[in-house]
Amino acid sequence: MEKCKICNREFKNKKSLSTHVNHKHNINGKQYYDEYLKKDNEGNCVVCGNETTYRGMGVGYLENCSQECRDKNKELRKKRSEVAKGKKQSIEHIQKRIKNTNQIEKEKTRKKTVLKKYGVDNVLKLDSVKKIISEKSKGRKNPRTEEWQNKIIESKRKNGTLKHTKKTKEKIKNTLKKYFKKDTNRSKYIPKNTNKRHISGWYNDIFFRSSLELSFLINNSSKELLSCETKEYGITYQYKGKRKIYYPDFTDGEFIYEIKPSTMLKYKDNKDKITVGKEKYGEKFKVITEKESPYVSKEKIFSYISEGIVKLCNHSSTILEEKYKH
Repeated sequence: MEKCKICNREFKNKKSLSTHVNHKHNINGKQYYDEYLKKDNEGNCVVCGNETTYRGMGVGYLENCSQECRDKNKELRKKRSEVAKGKKQSIEHIQKRIKNTNQIEKEKTRKKTVLKKYGVDNVLKLDSVKKIISEKSKGRKNPRTEEWQNKIIESKRKNGTLKHTKKTKEKIKNTLKKYFKKDTNRSKYIPKNTNKRHISGWYNDIFFRSSLELSFLINNSSKELLSCETKEYGITYQYKGKRKIYYPDFTDGEFIYEIKPSTMLKYKDNKDKITVGKEKYGEKFKVITEKESPYVSKEKIFSYISEGIVKLCNHSSTILEEKYKH
């Protein structure tokens, strides 16, 4: 409740009080405020001392006389910062903004504005900004948690920005080509379970990509076999005008082994792979099919799994149960 200092009549708020003094006592709100409510030094800018603006009986006088002084007012900035910290948008409001905003067009507009102002479409490309970020990041490690990553993906999915643009895809492609040419160590760039139609996993810590490869490892357990998917064994060749690198499967230190079912020897570029393998290694290059190394039984594989000799990738257990017929 607000009480009139002249007639002691009470009002619900200062707006009603201001109307009252204007009509009943013939003075405006500023005159009443100056006479009865104004505090010491109120009405003078806290930064430069100049006169400030009166903004109504509810607010009184502003603390600062101008935008420049307001920006210099540390106490005011601190108050606003504290208010902003505790102010959160509702989920409904956020969802409404996402629904009514074309994120792709918004991003295009943002890039145009930044390009016009700074000469680049992203301020992170500026050397001065890179330097600041680099200095602030020294010694800091902020690993991206799974929860954090899932939130990013979900947000991009809602905004329609989850997929890479053609420009970004081309950039990734060129970057991979650049590094792949410098270092042909396949294990750095290619994930282990590339083909989920075949069983894959580890036999005595040697990775295999098919049941025939696993059968070969089991059938030749007396040999000290190693994987050939390293820079040492990579062979460059051309297929349909594209530069590719071929890796044989295993080696025992004397021979190089390529494991392929007989039905796959002429599939796509397998014929070219075998040709370049023979050109490089000659008689030491051996192509092994199910004729030279028969498939082992499903029961035997399960036996090795129980003993810990074979470890399957996650998808392979189902394939072994449902599709493996040997």
